[in-house]
Formats: sequence, structure tokens, C-alpha cells
Amino acid sequence: MLSRHNIRIKVLQTLYAYLQSEHTNTAIAERNYLSAVKESYRLYLLNMLYLIRVANYSKKDFDIKSKKFVPTEEDKKATLRLYENPVLEALRSNEDFHSQIKRAKLTTIIDDDLVRKLYQNFAKSDYYKSYLEMSPMPAREHQYCLVNLYKSMLEEELFLDHMEDVSPTSADDQSLIFGAIKRSVRSLPADEEFFIAQLPNEEFVHDFGKELLYKAIHHNDELHELVVEKLKNWNEDRVAILDMLLLKLGICEFLYFPSIPTKVTINEYVSLAKDYSTDKSKRFINGILDRLMKDLVGKNLIEKEGRGLKED
Repeated sequence: MLSRHNIRIKVLQTLYAYLQSEHTNTAIAERNYLSAVKESYRLYLLNMLYLIRVANYSKKDFDIKSKKFVPTEEDKKATLRLYENPVLEALRSNEDFHSQIKRAKLTTIIDDDLVRKLYQNFAKSDYYKSYLEMSPMPAREHQYCLVNLYKSMLEEELFLDHMEDVSPTSADDQSLIFGAIKRSVRSLPADEEFFIAQLPNEEFVHDFGKELLYKAIHHNDELHELVVEKLKNWNEDRVAILDMLLLKLGICEFLYFPSIPTKVTINEYVSLAKDYSTDKSKRFINGILDRLMKDLVGKNLIEKEGRGLKED
């Protein structure tokens, strides 16, 4: 579920918190980083559980409407089509998945009133109405329906606010979680281990992320000097803290990660600058990293492995 891009974000946030604190024990930073990684998977499980609960509410809605003494024309159209969606049934009946939910202690987080509101909002949508009336029903439409339901949930401020209250990483992980949920839904009902595929990649988490954090902390002073040397017409006090951290992490990848092309590193940190720093940071990061890369290559300090990884 977590790409190198997502790992870089978590390393950046962990490094920022560590250097701003009074801690000097790298084990604390490592623990916080691994906790943030674990939290992303926990959020994925929680969002999947909410998706199930909201879809399941269609059964309760059907029961309420079918028991009315004087049903409206809309009430008479009530159906169990969403509740009987084969993808939803696969999610509901997957014991291993629900064991993970139980271990993560997520069921107590569910807000039943929010579940009701999310279903009612989705029920008003043109898509949902067309889904209920669709005939014949393409098999993939059942997957598409749940993806659309989750999209509608993400459009509700109440849901987003609730997620942010539950987890500090929710806003940063939103696109990550959405992608994981789409992949999971599209693999169902055939794939009973859909949730296993979304576990964090151990290589990315440890061999890349943990090592990147370790190098940035232990070589902080050296990295700082390398950056300062390239600050033409810039006072180092004017450099935003996040920009300085982005530059240091970029240099770490140049020097200590031979399998990552320098151009990829530059593009990644320019992208992070655009999302997490100031308006001018994108061009600043790009210019400084490009100068640093050329200087380090000239001194034979950058060694990249594999075809196409060496700089011309």
C-alpha cells in the first residue's frame, strides 16, 4: 500500500518532529516512524469497515421503509440490491479480515449516526438510483458501486473531520487509502486475502524508509554544511525548515541509495516541496538539488548501480 513516495512523507514528518524536539535517541524517531507506517494500515482497515457499515445500512433502510403503514412511492421502490451486492457479501463474511479489525480495536470507533448520514447522502445520488434500477447488472458494476459509495463518503466533511479526529495521519494518507480501497474492492469477491496485499512493503519500510531516517539523523551536520555551501545569495536563516529537511533527505538519497536514480530523487522532493512547503519552494528545491547533484557527481561521491542509473 505504501509507495516510496508515501514513505518519504513519513520520514520527512518524523525527522521534522525529531529535530524540533529535545530528543537525541534515534530509537525514539525510529519508533515514531514505524508507528506512523502502522497507522496508515490501521486507517485502511477503518475506512474499509466504514464502507461495509454504510453499505450494510441499506438493509436497515429497507426494513424501515417496508414496515411503513403508509409507504410513499419511493418507499415502495426500496430494495436489498446493495446489501446483497456480492462484493459486500464477500467483505461481510471474510473472517480473517474481521479478525484484523478486531485486533486493531476499530469497531468502537464507528459512529452509527455518521453511518446513517453517509448512507442517506449516497442514496440521494443519481448513480445509486441508476444502480438500483440497472438490468441486466454487469458483474463489475457491483465493484463500481462500492467504489462510488466510498467516493461519496470522502465528499462529506463530517466523515473527513471524523477521520482526522481518529488519526493525525488521515489527511496525508487520504489518497493512499483511497487507492488501497479501490484495489481491494476490484479484487473481490474472488480474492479472500485482499487486505494482505495492502500491508506495508517491508523493503520500502525498513531498507528504504528506516535507513533514510537513520542516515538523515546521523549525518545531519554534514548534510547541513553541503546545503549551506550551495546557498548562493541566500542566508541559511531564510531557508524554511521543511526546505532544509527536503534538501538533506535528497542528498541522503544521492549518497546512500545507489538503486534510486538522481532524477527520481529530485522529482520526488520537488513534489514534496510543492505539497508541504511554501509557494517558492518547488523551484528552490529543484535548483539546489540539481547543483548539489552535479557537484557530488563531479567529486565521484555519487555511485549508482544498474543500467541507466549513472548520470551523464
